[in-house]
Amino acid sequence: MLWYKAWLETRTRFLIALGGMTALCAWRVFELNREAPSWATLSYHYFVLRSAHELLNMMWLIAVTLLMMGGLLQEKAAGSISFTLSFPESRRRLMSVRIAASLLEAAVLLIVPCAAMYGVACLTSPAHSLTQVLFYLLFLASGGVVFVGTALLASSLVEGTYTAPTVGAGILLLCGNAPKSLAFINPMDFMNLRNHVDATNLVIGPLPWGHVTAYLAIASTLIWTSIRLVETRDL
Repeated sequence: MLWYKAWLETRTRFLIALGGMTALCAWRVFELNREAPSWATLSYHYFVLRSAHELLNMMWLIAVTLLMMGGLLQEKAAGSISFTLSFPESRRRLMSVRIAASLLEAAVLLIVPCAAMYGVACLTSPAHSLTQVLFYLLFLASGGVVFVGTALLASSLVEGTYTAPTVGAGILLLCGNAPKSLAFINPMDFMNLRNHVDATNLVIGPLPWGHVTAYLAIASTLIWTSIRLVETRDL
């Protein structure tokens, strides 16, 4: 029942985002490959994939920020919290199911557009490296979960329905305009592959497992803090 409730709360936002992101990313790859100049090399076609990846980054961050709208505090503000609390479940359980459902939807919003990008690339260009697309997924997911945790924390601190997404959008704007000197700690720069792509537009090794681990740890801490805040809050 809790899983179904979480799905009902997010399905419209999720399905609109899934359709729009998949179509736009696939079209970006198709259009750029269709307009490839006669001198285009393999590097150009991997640039096309990277360009679509950067487009997916921004759309995905916006989508997950909107997916994190709602929650117990927002239900309290809307006056519907009594219905949710009537379930014979703890607040931890209520929060955990909602978070897990949102993370699953966020994963689908990554995998399906990436699969569409790769499929179109295989049909329209010689850029057939599945490994590169998997690298894109790794960078996007591991950096992006920090913003997921931030959006969730915001929704656990403020009651307004649109306040949490506004806070999340502000953080995205700050990270997007952060000085280049902070690129080594900026998850948005990490997602955009800054310092990890060579002149041929291929991801270069070794993979930054230290950054991946650090971002996952930060996201886990933010999620745990969000749950604890809701558990101790007077609803």
